[in-house]
Amino acid sequence: MSIDLSGKTAIVTGGSRGIGKAICLALAQAGANVVVAARTEMEDSRLPGTIHKTAGEIKSNGGKAIAMVCDVTSEAQVKGLVEKTLSTCGNIDILVNNAGVLHGASFLQTEVADFENLWRVNVLGPFLCTQAVLPHMMQRKNGSIVNISSGLAESAHPRNNIYSATKAALNRMMVKLAGEIADYNIAVNQLNPGMIASEGMALRVPAEMLERLPKPSIVGVPVVWLAAQNGSFTGRIVNASDFGVGWGVVT
Repeated sequence: MSIDLSGKTAIVTGGSRGIGKAICLALAQAGANVVVAARTEMEDSRLPGTIHKTAGEIKSNGGKAIAMVCDVTSEAQVKGLVEKTLSTCGNIDILVNNAGVLHGASFLQTEVADFENLWRVNVLGPFLCTQAVLPHMMQRKNGSIVNISSGLAESAHPRNNIYSATKAALNRMMVKLAGEIADYNIAVNQLNPGMIASEGMALRVPAEMLERLPKPSIVGVPVVWLAAQNGSFTGRIVNASDFGVGWGVVT
């Protein structure tokens, strides 16, 4: 796949590690200026990776990147992220709503604090980020918004109840948004990456299972392709496996 995103600016939330980091690297390799946004500035012994490390790796590979601290559940921080990106880069062409929280507990095991955190990060976060970039994209009548969803949004598997509900809500919110802004040539699409051997997943599954999972880099091809779309391809929910990558297991 040869897609040239040179001159375009992409914001990627949750870009310090895992799928988010892989997305940042792939967009930069395609030529985009990448704003690596996440809360993590300092290394965590359990979850390695920071926004500065991701941005540094992009720069060491010859790409362009800026690290910006942002809690996607904070309206003020999200607005600050968008304003700083516009003042620094001039435009925002691509938004990847990747920041998310996993949760595997059953319905009865889910604490209220976990419930609220899942909805704030997985649904409110994409809402705030998308609402913040849309006026700029609508004015220019150009842009692409990619939301990292999950096949569990449509799953009847036991457990993961609230996580699945948040991803279902994300899908409905964004598919309906695609229709609302159809006249502005903006793509709004969702990607189900499948189960990935990310740092977060390493804390949840046995080592032998982790070894069989595809690496985060497999999301690069589908996200770059979706990032290059406009209003002619919008309102879709696609799987990474549709692009011949991964193994199609839902996450």
